[in-house]
Amino acid sequence: MLTIQIKLHWDRYHAHPWGQNPGRVKEAEWPPSPWRLLRSLVSAWFRSHPGTPHSAELQALIEPLGHRLPLIGIGKASFSQTVHYQPNYAKGDKPTASYGTTRHENHFAATAAPICFLWNDLTLDDQQRTLLTTLLEHLSYFGRADSICSATLAPEDWSAPKDFGWCKPCLSGENKTQRRIDPKCRDVFCPEPSSFQLTDLWQRRTSSTEAENAPVHLVNQMLATDMQVDGGCLVSYEMPKGWPQDWLVKTPRTEKKPDKPAPSDGPKVARYLRFSLQCRVPIATKFTVTLAELFRAAANHHLCKVHGQGAKSPALLGKDVPEGHQHAFYLPMSQDHSLTDLHVWCPMGLTRAEVDVLLRIHRLSWGNGRFPVNPVLTAMSMEPPADAKLAVGDQAAQPMKSCVWRSETPFVPPLHFYRGDKSNPKPKANATPEHQLANCLRHAGLNKAVLIERLPAFQNDQNMKPQGTLPPMPAWDIVRAPDEDDISTMPFDQAIEVATHQNSSSPRKAHSRRIGFFMQLTFDEQVALPMPTFGHSSHFGLGLFVPADSLS
Repeated sequence: MLTIQIKLHWDRYHAHPWGQNPGRVKEAEWPPSPWRLLRSLVSAWFRSHPGTPHSAELQALIEPLGHRLPLIGIGKASFSQTVHYQPNYAKGDKPTASYGTTRHENHFAATAAPICFLWNDLTLDDQQRTLLTTLLEHLSYFGRADSICSATLAPEDWSAPKDFGWCKPCLSGENKTQRRIDPKCRDVFCPEPSSFQLTDLWQRRTSSTEAENAPVHLVNQMLATDMQVDGGCLVSYEMPKGWPQDWLVKTPRTEKKPDKPAPSDGPKVARYLRFSLQCRVPIATKFTVTLAELFRAAANHHLCKVHGQGAKSPALLGKDVPEGHQHAFYLPMSQDHSLTDLHVWCPMGLTRAEVDVLLRIHRLSWGNGRFPVNPVLTAMSMEPPADAKLAVGDQAAQPMKSCVWRSETPFVPPLHFYRGDKSNPKPKANATPEHQLANCLRHAGLNKAVLIERLPAFQNDQNMKPQGTLPPMPAWDIVRAPDEDDISTMPFDQAIEVATHQNSSSPRKAHSRRIGFFMQLTFDEQVALPMPTFGHSSHFGLGLFVPADSLS
């Protein structure tokens, strides 16, 4: 017995039925087709072996899966859609034409249960199971790219969860596939058991090449035909008992909708999310807090838009939350002196409703708005991956440890550490930036002996290279210290000026720029920091520490 289990992270399966005009489709493909699963496995193989022809091991694995029709396990589902409008030129002469729009519908099936494919009479050897497990690890979505998922090979003693049903293929007495017109049956696109070949998944058997190593794309070939591929066919699957009444979730239009639960109610589905900050121009690292504040403000806007004015989410907004920095950190991170990613780390966890609020953020208008930033989700999990470089202490399954931690963004002391102005500063006793950083570590629960040193603010700027034809951008704003003989005694040694977060309760004339420092922490042994950031504006990207060996 062989069972492949697919868990949809957003509980949505986006896919149009095979061979049908998307403009005339009324609902998503359901149940998912085995043909789509085999194409996903082959795609995972080519993605993990770029530029390499398919191997005999891959053929020996995929073709047996196509020569048998699996059972398809599903749970309760509901059909829905999203709609967007593509701008295009309206009819008329191009000089005088105005923009029109074309409506596009993206149909999906919403289900909380996993999708399973079960072959009762198929057994793989150890080499084939290893290859299949590797391919499933590279399968990141199933159907359209919106269907983000994780796929696994179920253990031999796996049992189906409750409220789970099996779709069975309709076969004749000679064990041949059938098409059956029946309200309890649905057509599913499958590999033809008697004639399926591995290469049918990406090319026609009679395909020709227009140039050397350039075969005609499978989609281009099918558009000129009836959309039928070699080695594939439509098979009627008998749906589980009670279909559709017991398996499709519908809400009558006349039924009064219940009050929405609070967005923070429900099980926690993630604590870490990563967004790619896509922008046409590089974003200098000195805009760290600016981008983080824009993202949090957009989250608050969408929270009120979806759940009504006054909706509360302690995890997202940090209000009415217990002590201990359990609410979300919004941490833009840089590469080559420009911000490229935004990491959201929430120790208390995020519910499905809170994650959906963050996924609604598609545009951040910063500066004069000419070049907006488009956040795109690239990862979601309970623990940050190793390449995130985030220190999250004992909350992670395998906390990142190091003897030396260095500033990725400047540490801003929570309290003012001098009296007077910058022209004649008077340092406060026991309030130096080093003392305040030590107190921050102690309050977070880290009592190890540590050496705290300041680092040069612009030590890496000599290696900055122009991006295209643009000159290097200043990463941070330097502080002009008083002209003294012994600058090392000044409180502004190696200091920079940083834009910081301004609380909504702060007076209008409150300063929004503070003095910051790049710091290095050296411990006698490897330690895991209990928090990723420290100091003023720590939840908006300042005071971010990473292991020294991870800095490029």
